[in-house]
Amino acid sequence: MSMIRNLLKRMPATSLKRPVTHWQGKDFSPKTKSVNHIIHKNVQNVNKNLNGTILPYMTKGKTIKGFQRGSKSLGTPTANFPEEVVDELPPSLPTGVYFGWASVDGGPIYKMVMSVGWNPFYNNEKKSMETHILHTFEEDFYGSELKVVMVGYIRPEKNFKSLDDLISAIKSDIDTAHEQLEKPEYQIYKDNEFFKPTLQNGHVNGLVNGTER
Repeated sequence: MSMIRNLLKRMPATSLKRPVTHWQGKDFSPKTKSVNHIIHKNVQNVNKNLNGTILPYMTKGKTIKGFQRGSKSLGTPTANFPEEVVDELPPSLPTGVYFGWASVDGGPIYKMVMSVGWNPFYNNEKKSMETHILHTFEEDFYGSELKVVMVGYIRPEKNFKSLDDLISAIKSDIDTAHEQLEKPEYQIYKDNEFFKPTLQNGHVNGLVNGTER
């Protein structure tokens, strides 16, 4: 709770240009309804400050091997970005779980959820961006180019009492992503120019963070 309060204090109040993302996460820990209601409202407030300012956030990079925990322990394989991509994140972007769209090597665009931060349950020493694409791939795609558009915020990162609690939270995040990304205000980003390669001077370029590279 203190982390959310600090986030809200640091973020300037902005007018909404897009509808607010509503947190639809399920209660995956033994908390009272009143506490969950407060968290719900605070996460909504975080989204009010993110939408139209930091979000949508677009980035791309070559995928690397991560901690190998997603597939083995959690049942949710992830694609990880290298440090240089993580280091480009805006300092004002809160850590936590986001939802959006992803594409591998210019292929189909799929729904995704992404964890940004240090993953308190595993005490990571380095900040990471771990993307779980909501699609089953036949093979690993390490070294492939991954493009992502983060369009909404689900929850702050937190520690969990057990692995089962973490897995339950991840499943709730995935359900939230599926539901939110069906909304028209988020569907439009699936057709964003960022995902469409353009040929300039013999080179394929894309839009990253609103500018061409």
